[in-house]
Amino acid sequence: MKYAIFIFLLIVSLQLKAQNVYTPQKGTPERTQILDIFREDFESEKNQILFRVEHFLISGNWACAYVTPLKNNKEYGDPRWDLFQKVNGSWESVKWQENIEFQDDFEMIDFPQQNSRIAKEIVKNFPSCPMSIFGKQ
Repeated sequence: MKYAIFIFLLIVSLQLKAQNVYTPQKGTPERTQILDIFREDFESEKNQILFRVEHFLISGNWACAYVTPLKNNKEYGDPRWDLFQKVNGSWESVKWQENIEFQDDFEMIDFPQQNSRIAKEIVKNFPSCPMSIFGKQ
């Protein structure tokens, strides 16, 4: 009986946590820290890169962002997305591709909202990751 109550409370708490989904405001430390992770791909030009944010949701210690890099107000590279987890107070990129079998190359680069199979696979591999950060499926 105690085990069943524990499981019930765990499920309820996870559902409540998953419902607390938000987009961080411009200039907030968590938004800046996550966008700076994207910026690392641009090495010496990283201080010149801004992002048009297409999707950015956080729930608990998980975040998913989809951005288009800009330089001098022009697109500077392909749109990209990534999954992030807060570990010891800092946001880190998650190696979500591991243990996922892709049916084609585009599944890997497609944003999970466009391909719910990938989002479901990610949540299966990372059970504490809420599906809600991927947007409407």
